[in-house]
Amino acid sequence: MGGIQDYIAQFEKMTPEQAAAHDAEIERKEREEQRRTMLDWYKSVAPERYHVESLETFKAENDAQKKGKAAAERFLKAIKCGEFKTLVLLGNAGTGKTHLACGIIREFGGYYFTAPDIVEALRRAKSFTADTTEERLIKHYGHTPLLVLDEIGRGINVADEKYMLYQVLNARYNTRRPTVLISNFNKADFLAYIGVAAADRLVESAEVCEMNGTSYRQTLRGQK
Repeated sequence: MGGIQDYIAQFEKMTPEQAAAHDAEIERKEREEQRRTMLDWYKSVAPERYHVESLETFKAENDAQKKGKAAAERFLKAIKCGEFKTLVLLGNAGTGKTHLACGIIREFGGYYFTAPDIVEALRRAKSFTADTTEERLIKHYGHTPLLVLDEIGRGINVADEKYMLYQVLNARYNTRRPTVLISNFNKADFLAYIGVAAADRLVESAEVCEMNGTSYRQTLRGQK
């Protein structure tokens, strides 16, 4: 006959040890395929400079960065268990906030956007020639399994960005989806910037981690 019948006949002739080894090899190949699929996805959404990076490659040079890495690892563990969590990474430029966030995407999946990117997407959705609507975009940002939102507070359209932050955070609060928020603000300035309504959506789920110190990029330049 051939085909599936031959496969079943061959499997039935295996000893228990051979069958166990066969199952283990199948599981190994499935895990490897899953890792390749996740890596391909990661490279399609993360900034190119982080394609070779992960949580494991993050070098914590000071206590703040050690706390940031620990917070990222706790966040990843929690969302893998289905918990509703938000991670807020704040502090100086170049201290590894985006590296940690992209490392989480590499392990879990999700999307990476900058705040100005989403503000611009929502602006275009309001034009007469748009092929989508603001409502559909907010629904998309609200339902994606994980959303990393970087460069909060660095755009020039402050009012539009604050409006966007509330809409996205409210959508993700309602769908109970995990989020990573990244900004160069300190905690007090960040909360003041996003406003009371948006901050209220973070009370239940957020861990805030301030990562300060010397820019990692400056450290690299000093080593050259």
